[in-house]
Amino acid sequence: MEKILVPIDFSEHTDKTCQYALEIAKRFNSEIRLFHSYFDQVIVSDSSFPTGIDTNTMMNEELLIDIEKRAKLDIQELQSKLIDQVKHEKIKDVKIVFTLVGGDPENEIVSLCDEYKPDIIIIGSSGKGNKGILMGSVSKKVMNNAKVPVLAIPETFNYSGINKIMYATEFNDADSNIIKKLLKMFSSFDIKINCVHLNLDDDRTVDNEMMDNLKRIFAEENKNGIIHFEIINCDKIAPEIENYVTNNQVDIIAFLSQKRNIFQKLFKNIVTKKHLFEAGVPLLAFHG
Repeated sequence: MEKILVPIDFSEHTDKTCQYALEIAKRFNSEIRLFHSYFDQVIVSDSSFPTGIDTNTMMNEELLIDIEKRAKLDIQELQSKLIDQVKHEKIKDVKIVFTLVGGDPENEIVSLCDEYKPDIIIIGSSGKGNKGILMGSVSKKVMNNAKVPVLAIPETFNYSGINKIMYATEFNDADSNIIKKLLKMFSSFDIKINCVHLNLDDDRTVDNEMMDNLKRIFAEENKNGIIHFEIINCDKIAPEIENYVTNNQVDIIAFLSQKRNIFQKLFKNIVTKKHLFEAGVPLLAFHG
């Protein structure tokens, strides 16, 4: 991974997200690009006097200039802090740069991806206002629209290594490519992938056939214990995933982000029960 894009909002969670990105960057000598989008819209209050509108406009423009200045100081301070950490820990060939723009965060992030072409986006799953990726936040929108993998880090998460990755499959045509990408993305880590399908139906014949097909594709990795394949029969999705994550010490859940799949139903469930969110497991979304 040569380029890592890290959108930030200067919340308390920002440091955890940056530290996670740094742990990956030092394995691959990556460039980390910090990204922040600040509010840049002039709000004109209603007034019965034309001169009042001009005054309000001027005040808003001054406010926006101040917002940009503060954002620039904040992101430069964060950049300096990370550069000092890289030097102190004697981490070689890791570069810290930043991009600061005005505009809507999710749109600007997706737009920057077209230009910067990062290998992965690492973003916090909650920010100021305590809105997580499962509650219509920027992170969820980026997951849905970015064409590169998006890794969302929960605010309760503390990095302790990347060893076990759960790939939750719905037997999509992209499965084999995603598994290959996972093996490549985390090639510098001693990882094991659990390819898991949650079966909600009584008819298991098709599921078994599809899983056997994946086993054939990754026969060598399966034999060497790098990839484990499993079908879990269950009645409810969220509790089963929470149990699986805990019992198997899963560090990341990877999945294919696509419309109307089982994980969108899962996300809807978590908004109320918060099973996966409370488990504190980073989510890695691949674009469909």
